[in-house]
Amino acid sequence: MNENNIQEEDKIHSLRGYLLYSMGGVTSALPYNMVGAFFVFFYVVIVGLSLELVGLIFVLYGLWNAINDPLFGYYMDKKITKWGRRVPYIIFGTIPLTIGFILLWWVPWTTDIMIFFHALFMLFLFDTGFTLAMTAWSALYTEMYEDDKERAKVVAIKDTIAFTSSLIGIIFPPLIASAIGWTLTGLILGIVISITMFLSLLGIKERKEYQIDEPLPLIPAFKETFKNKPFVIMALTYTLIDSCFAITLIALPLYAKFVLKMDEALIGFAAVGVALGALISIPFWRWIYAKKGPKYALLLAIGIFSVGILPILFISDFITLVIITLIPGFGIGGTLMTEVPFSSAIDFDEIKTGKRREATYNGILTLIARLAIVFSGLALIIVQFFFGFQAGSESQTPTALLGLTLLVSLVPFIVGVLALIVFSFFPINYVKFHEMNKELKVLHEKRLQELKKS
Repeated sequence: MNENNIQEEDKIHSLRGYLLYSMGGVTSALPYNMVGAFFVFFYVVIVGLSLELVGLIFVLYGLWNAINDPLFGYYMDKKITKWGRRVPYIIFGTIPLTIGFILLWWVPWTTDIMIFFHALFMLFLFDTGFTLAMTAWSALYTEMYEDDKERAKVVAIKDTIAFTSSLIGIIFPPLIASAIGWTLTGLILGIVISITMFLSLLGIKERKEYQIDEPLPLIPAFKETFKNKPFVIMALTYTLIDSCFAITLIALPLYAKFVLKMDEALIGFAAVGVALGALISIPFWRWIYAKKGPKYALLLAIGIFSVGILPILFISDFITLVIITLIPGFGIGGTLMTEVPFSSAIDFDEIKTGKRREATYNGILTLIARLAIVFSGLALIIVQFFFGFQAGSESQTPTALLGLTLLVSLVPFIVGVLALIVFSFFPINYVKFHEMNKELKVLHEKRLQELKKS
């Protein structure tokens, strides 16, 4: 390795490199959480679209994800350009991501059918760009950082940025929109997410030893993926966790407005307890993941979240909500650090197949996890039909209020317990985790030697 390569490696594997790469955490968290938290509120309460039509958008959106994510992921692993196999997708994916996000909050139509198709198309455009950029960006985490301690360090930085961005995306949009409107809010935040995504490129260096692999053909690649027991368990767990968050995020603004009767500009602050709990938990989870390994840490995080979320069922005021939700927020801090167990599942696959297939795995993981969006859409339709929620109304019936309360308490508790049971079967414990790391170092050194000979 020459002097220039050594200096470049030092820049990537340094605090500066970690920070720059982690700037992509803004793009991964802010728009996704803002859409998750306020898409339904915006289109139901502000625009006036019915809850069942918004639920149908979510179902179609989830099915679209199930098609595009694994195919994009496989293609990224297979197609290697002269600029690399990750960076081009980050660059070109950020463009539709930004355009779709900005126009999602600008609705020039007045009829339900036009509003429906506008929301559907912009959500699809946003998600297509998000999939391209984030699948490539996420895959680079496993490729660039092999050591478990370095991975834990990068995750802590990346997730601190992502949690802060989530905080902004979940809490502040209604407050900003009350001053300048939803259209300008979307425009300003859209510009921010594109800038931070491009900044992350300064902390990225693709590893050539991963680009000499000849990817598995499409069908064998998918079959091999589902033979990976750690990945299957991780994917199911991730889906259940994502279902908890998706349903809670969607329902919380409606719960805040109609059950807690909060001012519309302040409804985002209903999530402040969860956000603060997640933020203050980061040092603890960084230590637990490094000290005890991914299985112990994620089981503990899911348990804390599940136990902490149930008392919302009995809350009737904002202050109590903030205090109580610090506990599930603390658990969320650990459940969001799924890169570590997910990376170990990919490492398991590399040892077995001799190939690195991060993007394929990210795509298939998203395919399975996006079932959470379908579940969320169905949950909205159920609330509309069985609990009698009325879109565009300033008040709701007691039955509708009960439906909203169950969506932010009992439902995530049950799903969280299911996630706890599923992940308890994850086979990579602390000892196995370190044994795999040793095998990988030998394998990667062999690849480097092959690369030098070529």
